[in-house]
Amino acid sequence: VNQVNQVKPLCHTACSAAIILYPQTYFDLVRLGISLYGLWPSREVKILVNRSKKPKVELKPVLSWKARVVQVKKVSKGETIGYGRTFRTNREMKIAVVPVGYWDGYDRKLSNNGRVLIKGQFCPIVGRVCMNMFMVDVSEIPHLRLEEEVILIGKQGKNEITVEELAEKIGTINYEMITRINPLIPRKVV
Repeated sequence: VNQVNQVKPLCHTACSAAIILYPQTYFDLVRLGISLYGLWPSREVKILVNRSKKPKVELKPVLSWKARVVQVKKVSKGETIGYGRTFRTNREMKIAVVPVGYWDGYDRKLSNNGRVLIKGQFCPIVGRVCMNMFMVDVSEIPHLRLEEEVILIGKQGKNEITVEELAEKIGTINYEMITRINPLIPRKVV
């Protein structure tokens, strides 16, 4: 507070990239964004950090997105799955329904293109991502039960699906993937 009882304005210019690369930009505050989730602001920032002689910065992803299997069904060879019949089975398959869709922020571009983890194994998305569900091929997962955990983002066993992987598949950046997750989805802070 100065002599005229005015509060001194605070100055902040450092976003996640600047926090990592340019400590001289901190001033009074910093604006930690994507790095709060343990994600790199960009591939370029990561490369610059790895090439620099400064102490290494380690970011570890802390975000995961999980769901549960709500239905498992055997489907005959030659059947189609989902709206627009964009996937046709080439053999008898076991299909699981995951109750997440584009309303939740899971992009339609992952239709017939994305994958999830169930019991530590990658399972491809088959058919279109719908408003509130998508289907996955779980033919190779033995003893799959209802309520089995599904990883959309995160680790399970030795495998992982990263935000960057999903962003690359749909032609965007990790920031957009994170901000698209519907705020009405329950969060669990660990």
